[in-house]
Amino acid sequence: MQKDLFIEPLSFLYDDIAQQAIKSKKAYPFLGQKKLAFSMLRSINSDQNGLPISMDAIPMHWQEKLEQFSLPLPLAGLPNGSLVMGILNITPDSFSDGGKYFRPNDAVRAAHQMVQDGAVIIDIGGESTRPGSIAITPQEECERILPVIKALQGCGALLSVDTRHAYTMRYALEAGVDIINDISALEDPLSAKIIADAKCPVMLMHMRGTPQTMVNYTNYDNILYDVLFELQQKIEFAEQAGIHRDQIIIDPGIGFAKNKQHNLLLIKHFPIFANLGCRLLLAVSRKRFIKEIMSNIDCEHYDWGTIVSSLPFMMVGNGIIRVHNVPAMVQSMKLWQALH
Repeated sequence: MQKDLFIEPLSFLYDDIAQQAIKSKKAYPFLGQKKLAFSMLRSINSDQNGLPISMDAIPMHWQEKLEQFSLPLPLAGLPNGSLVMGILNITPDSFSDGGKYFRPNDAVRAAHQMVQDGAVIIDIGGESTRPGSIAITPQEECERILPVIKALQGCGALLSVDTRHAYTMRYALEAGVDIINDISALEDPLSAKIIADAKCPVMLMHMRGTPQTMVNYTNYDNILYDVLFELQQKIEFAEQAGIHRDQIIIDPGIGFAKNKQHNLLLIKHFPIFANLGCRLLLAVSRKRFIKEIMSNIDCEHYDWGTIVSSLPFMMVGNGIIRVHNVPAMVQSMKLWQALH
């Protein structure tokens, strides 16, 4: 398969219309779903994106990529279907809920409530990565999160650790976490080996720079192509280090080294990330671009904007949605599934 070929599925069809179009070969099923299909494609290029092309005019060298879009994305060792991932920040300075769960007892209580509300994954973080946040040592990070990880064994959900430090990954895995969520996508030289040896699912996010410097790296030639290309390089690096592609979950990194328009474009065109052949994660919860869109309307948490910008992601079938407000997202997902 041509590595630098990225295409975007367009003109989606639903329900009986989708089934009829697939049967008549006027459309292809999207990621293995029987009642969701796409009937046009376009190329995503480094300079200028291509024009929409109908199925009867698809170039031969697109065929392998087209077949990839027709199959379900790998499960990465996690349950099938759309999953809600609850955010548990054990920090004093996270942008939305800093300090709320800083005490271990409060964190454990909150995690059990998330599980009761329908979270399949609890994502435990001990270091704030908001823009301009202050970095902490891995040792301090472990002091915050390890007691909570140990207390949540057998809680009824999978446990994820949100860290960019190999030191923390190693001790968190020993304490019983199931998943590594690395916003730096293996920047720590020791991370890849730890994950390869553990054979655990790993979430790799797109970011340029660090949480402290990323605001200086928001220049893109084509945000869609550039993020795809840079994530593909991260996947190739992981594979070379012994991490199998079907262990990898990809996060486009909404809000990290991206401005409001970049974030909106990535969300609007999220089906392009199926080019990478990995399970997908979307994390838009309470992020700054929602507040910017709200202009002078003040909301405490921006959970309504979170839901609106997350729900179209349900189209991927087995996507993971990372949120602060678990019951609101679970309720919204159930209604989406009933409608579609």
